[in-house]
Amino acid sequence: MHKNTWGAVIVAAGSGTRFGSGLPKQFLRLGGRALINWSIDAFSAIEEIGEIIVVTPSDSDLWEPFWDPPSNVRTVAGGLRRQDSVLAGLLALESSTMVLVHDAARPLVCGPLIRRVMKGATDSGAAAPVIPVRDTVKNVTSSVISGTVSRETLRKSQTPQGFALDVLLDVLRTAGDVTDECEAMELAGHEVLAVDGDPGNMKLTDPEDLMILESITGGNMESRTGIGLDFHPFEKGIPLVVGGCRIEAESGLSGHSDGDAVLHAVADALLSASRLGDIGSLFPPEDDRWKGADSAILLEKVCCLVLAQGWRIGQIDITVIAGFPKISPIREIMIERIAGITGTRPERIWVKGTTTNTLGDIGRGKGLGCMVMVRISRGTGTEGTKDS
Repeated sequence: MHKNTWGAVIVAAGSGTRFGSGLPKQFLRLGGRALINWSIDAFSAIEEIGEIIVVTPSDSDLWEPFWDPPSNVRTVAGGLRRQDSVLAGLLALESSTMVLVHDAARPLVCGPLIRRVMKGATDSGAAAPVIPVRDTVKNVTSSVISGTVSRETLRKSQTPQGFALDVLLDVLRTAGDVTDECEAMELAGHEVLAVDGDPGNMKLTDPEDLMILESITGGNMESRTGIGLDFHPFEKGIPLVVGGCRIEAESGLSGHSDGDAVLHAVADALLSASRLGDIGSLFPPEDDRWKGADSAILLEKVCCLVLAQGWRIGQIDITVIAGFPKISPIREIMIERIAGITGTRPERIWVKGTTTNTLGDIGRGKGLGCMVMVRISRGTGTEGTKDS
């Protein structure tokens, strides 16, 4: 391998919709650094790698507030599909003849693994790391186990994957939908050498995976709780939105936005726990941008800020204070809706209703209130929205 003949393309173009809360997982914090910087550091330590391209989400608002690219990195906007994003990264390379393509959601990639892939690709033109399947694998049809699959030839694929740049460019220009570059090469008739992967090179897919990564990297956990409280009066002739759900009614909740007291209280509880202000300061009523705004969008923005500080949501407990609407018939719908907005598993959310036993204006049916308690946690050393 000649010095500086290699380039690395780190794919970080995902929007984060599957992970939740609008902040792409590759820009979350791990051990005081953006997750993506762990991969960048690993590739930067390899002498033969002369250029590093990071493929970012096409919407710069998804990443620029949360990540400053290191000086040795160039960025390029991704496309609709993975192969479109990879192709954009490959075309941005200027001096490389060989390339490594890596998923930014694998932050614990190590130097020996990278070098194994580089040697394999140098010898054969294409190489991908794989690890054995250690668990028994079953076929399942309609929730019934219908057979056992032999593990003898099964392997789980990882990244980085290494290729001759010109060959991979030709393949991806005509590739259909593929899950990775190795599959594109296979479908085009090229052999890909399997090299030993690394069981520690795990992929961040679910929020629980972040806890595992924090444990591996030696972080301790910090937990906080926060409380949010909000009240809105009823007003005839406007839509009623409660907990992100539209409810048929003659009157809705009056407010500068859509008046959703439940989502407002969730947002304030999260801001309280993370010490990031309050909903009134972030979305002031005198700002016309938030007039009639969907409170789900406001809560998504709050969750984005909270996640950028390294926090994860562990629990949301909601008490709706009102005579109408009745909460029990719509509880599960509200939980699913709030889970989707916040990127939190439904089993970590609970919604219940109570009344004031006819006391006050709420007791007389003139309004609705909501109290929310949240619990959030993060690994120590994860604070800060950008790397210094």
